[in-house]
Amino acid sequence: MRLNGGMRLPVWARVAPLVLISAAVLLAACGRSGYQYVENAEDTVFLKIPEDWSVVSEGTINFALTPDDDIQPIPGEFVLPWRAEFDAAPGSLRGSSDYVQGSVEIQPVDRRIQEKLPLTFFFPEVSGEQEGVQQLLHHLVTIGDVSGHRFIWKEVTADGRELMGDRLVLTDSINSVVYSVDLGCSVGCYRANATSIEEVMSTFTVEG
Repeated sequence: MRLNGGMRLPVWARVAPLVLISAAVLLAACGRSGYQYVENAEDTVFLKIPEDWSVVSEGTINFALTPDDDIQPIPGEFVLPWRAEFDAAPGSLRGSSDYVQGSVEIQPVDRRIQEKLPLTFFFPEVSGEQEGVQQLLHHLVTIGDVSGHRFIWKEVTADGRELMGDRLVLTDSINSVVYSVDLGCSVGCYRANATSIEEVMSTFTVEG
């Protein structure tokens, strides 16, 4: 999939390994609230996840939003993206769609494509190009100085599984950075964990 002749797919929309280069997340118990923080202190981005969820990977990643016809970053301008992934499943069941899985990501955007970066590019599930997908919610969201979209959708996979996805994607005023939170699991799992999922989404904060 390509858009405006230039952009590569977001990391969650491609089948590619997550490469971790360094660690920067700070986890802290939130008193007795039953939640813990997932935070990238350098970029002052954080959210809260239930304390019984696990952060399964975290660090900078080998993916950047650059033009397809010149994927080399501009010298002196490239900043490595950061991503943390978390899973509500016990260790032996991690990756199961019966448990909430999610991620939070900070993705710098190459200035050569900043004017060609509609946020709908990050929501291929609700673009109308995929069969078996039903859009359930679309909200415009502003958090501090960043704004964007939140979509919730339901989809039926080729093997008949019913899944739900919930994604928030925000950018600054010039599209120089993309911030995203992505959650999903089976329909039954999502409904059973709707309160926790909403708490995660509502506590996502971008400062600085």
